[in-house]
Amino acid sequence: MEKEIKIVERRVGDLRLDFGNPRKIKSQRKKDLEASLERLGDFDIIVINEENQVIGGNQRVTIFQAKDPDMIVTCKMLIGYTVNEQKVINVKLNTHSGDWDLDVLNDWGVDNLLEDSVREEIKKKSVDERTIKEMELIHYEAYDYVMIVCRNELDYNDLVRKLGIEGAKVKISKRKINGRAIWYDKMKAQIISAEQVKENKSKKGSDE
Repeated sequence: MEKEIKIVERRVGDLRLDFGNPRKIKSQRKKDLEASLERLGDFDIIVINEENQVIGGNQRVTIFQAKDPDMIVTCKMLIGYTVNEQKVINVKLNTHSGDWDLDVLNDWGVDNLLEDSVREEIKKKSVDERTIKEMELIHYEAYDYVMIVCRNELDYNDLVRKLGIEGAKVKISKRKINGRAIWYDKMKAQIISAEQVKENKSKKGSDE
């Protein structure tokens, strides 16, 4: 089926918001958007698919539906596009605005369909917006994964103490990741804690 984009009019209350949207909007930004729509009107476009699911313009549609579900809005309807293509369009529409729900975005699994510039923009925002102190996993970052597997709790406690990550938790999305694994007691490298480094330096200095 050939791709086509049609300009159509729809009752905003008939538009569906169940396609999903990895873009989040904070309460203040939503208030700013509402004020802008009230003052200047809607000068943007709403993108939908053939099932009247909203692909772009979720926040505006949410506001319009709450205000007047009988409002008629102009939309661009995507015809002949696959679900993955619709997801990519959603991401590209939202790349330069708003915040990302990276778990939803990662679970969509369309990063391999995005241009490098789009991935870089998402990665930059995800790094800039981190709020916790730990060096947690960053979606769309270009690195591989190494798993250190402990045979028992004593080894595990020793490892996290030496790595300095006691109490740190990282949420990993449902998406599969590729990585390598090694037993903690089979590693060729020796992991020592910061305290041990200082102690070794101190001993070395005293020996000299």
